[in-house]
Amino acid sequence: MNTAFRETTALEKLLTSLINISVALLFLLPFLWLDLSIVELKWIFIGLFLLENLVSIAFFEYRLPGMVLQHTHWKHSYCTRNQLLHAGLYTASFASVLFWVWFPGDLLLFNLLLLQLPCILRTQTTLHGWLSGGMVDVKPL
Repeated sequence: MNTAFRETTALEKLLTSLINISVALLFLLPFLWLDLSIVELKWIFIGLFLLENLVSIAFFEYRLPGMVLQHTHWKHSYCTRNQLLHAGLYTASFASVLFWVWFPGDLLLFNLLLLQLPCILRTQTTLHGWLSGGMVDVKPL
């Protein structure tokens, strides 16, 4: 990796997540032909997102598809325990896309605007990255 790098921006982190969600969505498509309830499909989607993370940890040094497509890397080599914690918290954060309390998207908005964005602005990483030992992704210049 190039030694000159910069930490990724909030928009780059969002784009990475959108790519990662899209990959999990592709693997969800075959399940749509089964006679499953919407809640069952949501849980399968969450499981596929977690599986995407676990496969990335096991085989790709935890470089998720969004990171590969955006040419980003982890700032440091983080231990497996931190990566697994990040995968679990990242999956929980992703789940806010699928569930709501008062109106569709309310948990997502709460997550993005009141948890993730302030944490990114203060620590240069997401809340799940910070809670996982300060895991930060960077982009070569």
